[in-house]
Amino acid sequence: MSLLIRAAAVYLILVAVAVAVNFIATPWYHPGGDAPYPVWSVLNWFMGAGMIIAVVAAYAEKRRMDAAGSTELRDWIGVNVLFFSAAALFILFFWNWFSSLAPNADADGDFWVVIDTLTPLVMGVAGCRLWRQT
Repeated sequence: MSLLIRAAAVYLILVAVAVAVNFIATPWYHPGGDAPYPVWSVLNWFMGAGMIIAVVAAYAEKRRMDAAGSTELRDWIGVNVLFFSAAALFILFFWNWFSSLAPNADADGDFWVVIDTLTPLVMGVAGCRLWRQT
């Protein structure tokens, strides 16, 4: 089980780095901003898997802390912020991604900016917390 948790932690950290680097580099390799974005269409699949792992990991940590009855305010805030931000990012990502895959392609580019900015933060923190669990 420890190896699986480590693998999930490494996956989340790698996706966080890939999203951050690609988000910063997109204006250089794809000037003008017109769709389609070939790198993003591949990276979205990895982000989708990472979103699921991040929400499950954050929820498991939240449940574990609630079951332990921890009264440490700093830990409680950290776990809850991670869980609810991962859940909100999960909903926002899948809503916008599925909208972009629809035949009429009604995805909003402004949401992608928010998603691609928050993904490295949420996945990076979730990956680091998973790594420390083992």
